[in-house]
Amino acid sequence: MKNKLQRLLAVPLVFLGMNVFMGHEAEAAVTPAVPAALSASQLEQSIDPIMQEELEKRHVPGSAVVVTQGDRIIFSKGYGYADVEQNIPVDPAKTIMRLGSITKTVTAVSAMQLVEQGKLTLHDDLNSFLHAYQLPSFGKQPITLHHLLTHTAGLDESIYKIQAHSREKSLSAEQYLRQYFRQQPPVREPGQEYEYSNAGLGLVGNLIEQTAGTDLGAYMFQNVFTPLKMPSASLTVPESSPDMAKSYVYSNKKYTAVSSTYPHIPGAGALSVIPDEFAHFMIALLNQGVYQGTALLKPDSVEMMQQSQFAEHPKVDGVGYGLYRGHLADGSTVLTHTGEIEGFAAKMELIPSQKLGILIVSNGEEGGITYDKVTDAVAGLLTKKTEAVTPLPYSLEDLQQYERTYTFAKVPQHGWGKWLYFLGGRNYKVTAAEGELVVSGVFPDGSGETAEKSFVPIADGLFQEQGGGMQLLIDKQHNWKMTIIQETTFSPEPGFWKRPSTLLIVYIVPGLLFLALLAVTLIRYVVRLFSKPRRTVSLHITAISLLMSVFLLLQLTYSNGAITFGYPAWYAWGVSSLPLVAVLFALHLLWRNAGQAVKGKVVALTRCFVAIACIGYTGFMYYWNMLSIHFS
Repeated sequence: MKNKLQRLLAVPLVFLGMNVFMGHEAEAAVTPAVPAALSASQLEQSIDPIMQEELEKRHVPGSAVVVTQGDRIIFSKGYGYADVEQNIPVDPAKTIMRLGSITKTVTAVSAMQLVEQGKLTLHDDLNSFLHAYQLPSFGKQPITLHHLLTHTAGLDESIYKIQAHSREKSLSAEQYLRQYFRQQPPVREPGQEYEYSNAGLGLVGNLIEQTAGTDLGAYMFQNVFTPLKMPSASLTVPESSPDMAKSYVYSNKKYTAVSSTYPHIPGAGALSVIPDEFAHFMIALLNQGVYQGTALLKPDSVEMMQQSQFAEHPKVDGVGYGLYRGHLADGSTVLTHTGEIEGFAAKMELIPSQKLGILIVSNGEEGGITYDKVTDAVAGLLTKKTEAVTPLPYSLEDLQQYERTYTFAKVPQHGWGKWLYFLGGRNYKVTAAEGELVVSGVFPDGSGETAEKSFVPIADGLFQEQGGGMQLLIDKQHNWKMTIIQETTFSPEPGFWKRPSTLLIVYIVPGLLFLALLAVTLIRYVVRLFSKPRRTVSLHITAISLLMSVFLLLQLTYSNGAITFGYPAWYAWGVSSLPLVAVLFALHLLWRNAGQAVKGKVVALTRCFVAIACIGYTGFMYYWNMLSIHFS
C-alpha cells in the first residue's frame, strides 16, 4: 500500500502482478516436473551481481533476498544498509521491514480460514456478515467476498484520509470504512472489471474483525503469525525497535529518511516482519497450507487461492485470492504479489511446481525494478525457455481498427480528490504497424518516462509484448476499452473539453487571472493613498479576488499534499468555503451593476464580467469536489 497521491501526481500508480504470453491451454499441457534442487552457491552466483549493480545504479540503500524450497530456507542474504546513518547492515534474520501490499495475501489467507469455519462465505452478500455498517450497492448488485479478493467489487478509488502521520491519530478500519462508503459509493457493477483496490482488501480486514470479534492484528497474531513462528510480524511499525529498518529516498546525492505512516485499513498493506520469518508463510502456501506440521489452511483452500478466480480474457492467467497468476518461460504457473509503502518495495514470487518461494524487499523508493530481475534470475535456474507462441497473421488493415488514444486517470469519482483527474491523467497512443501495435506512454515497468512498446496479436483483441511479459486487451465490444492485464483499464481519450490537459488549463488560467486581479487591486489601493482626488476601489472586486486567491494558493500548496491524511476543519469547512463566500459578493455585485452594464458602461461591464467569472469558476470547482460541499 502506497501514498497514492505522491505516485499519482508524478507517475502512474503502482501496477501489480507479472504476466507472460502463455495461456491456460499452455498450462494444461505442462507435465508436472520433479522439483530441481537449488544450492545456496548457485543462488548467490546469480543474485549477487544483480543486487550489487542495481543497488548502486538505483541508489537503493539496502535489500534482503530470501529463497525457500520445499519446507526450508535455502538462501538468505542481506545487501546494503537498514540504517544508512548508523551503518547498520540489512540482516534477513534480524532486520524488520515493511512489505506493503503483500499484506493483502495474508489478509486473504485469514479470510479463507473463516470461510473454512463456515463463518464467512465467498459468494453471499457481505451485508449479511457486516453488523457495524452496511455497504451501498451499485445497481442493486451485492458485493461478495469473492469480489473483494479478486479486486472486482467496483469500489471507488480510495485516496482521501487513507493514512495518518502517527499511530495516535490513526482511525480504526471501521471508522475509516464508514466514512469512505458514506462519501464514496461503488462506481461499477461488481464482478465485471478488475481494478486494484486498497479499500477492497481493507474491507476484508474489517470483515474479519467483525466476524471474529477481535482486532485484525490480534487475529493474525493468534491464527497466522504464531502458528507460523513469525514473532516479529505485526500490523504496526515498531519504530522503537533497533531492528526496524529505515526507508529512504535518494536525491541530490544523499539519502533522506522517509517518515512512517499508519494506514487506517491495515489489512491492505500494514505488515512489518523479518524477511526470514515471512519465508515461513511462503513455505505454507507452497506445501498445501502446512508449515512444520502446523496447518494454516486446508489444501482445498490453498488450491482455491492459487486457481484463476477472475480473468479479463480466457487466454490470460487471471487472479486468484490474494495472488496474481502468471507463467514462466516453460509454461509452469507462477504466483506473485508486490508491495510498496513509504519507500519500501517488495515482491513475493511462488513457483508451486518447484515448491520454490522468493522474497525480495528493499528500503529505497526505487527498489521496485530490482526485484523483477532477481526473481527472473532465480526462476531461470529452474526453467528452460520454450518457443514463443506464433502471433496471429493480422494485416496492417486488421490492426488499424485498434488505433486510438486511451487515457489513464485512476482517481476517485466521488468525494475529495476527484480533481486529481486533470492533474494526473496520462495518455497511451496506440498505432498500427505491420503485424503489431506500437503503444506509446508511461508504462508501469519503466522509468517514469514516455516509452514505446510493441505488441503482437495472440488472440482476438489480446496482444503480447514483444520481448516482455506485458499483455494488452482491447475490447471493441464495450466502447473500445484497453486493459493492461492484471493492472488497470483505460477508456478512450475523451472529447476536447473533457480531457485532463484541457481541464487543467481551465483550472489554472482563471486562477492566475484572479491572482493578477488581486495584485492589480492592491496596487490600486496603494496608488489611492497618494492620489487626489482619491479614486474608488471596488470592495466587491477586492473581496472576490482576495477570497479566490487565498483558496487557490492553499489548494495548490496544501490540499494535494495533505489529501491522503485528510483535511482539518479549518481547511475542509473554512478555506474550502471561501469561493462560496466570493459567490455571494459576486451575486451582489451583479445585482448592483447589471442595469449599468446593459447601458454599456465599461466599469459596470467589467465588474459583471468578474462576478460571472467568479460564479462560473466556483461552479467548475464544485463539480470537481474542491469545495466544502461536493457535486458527487
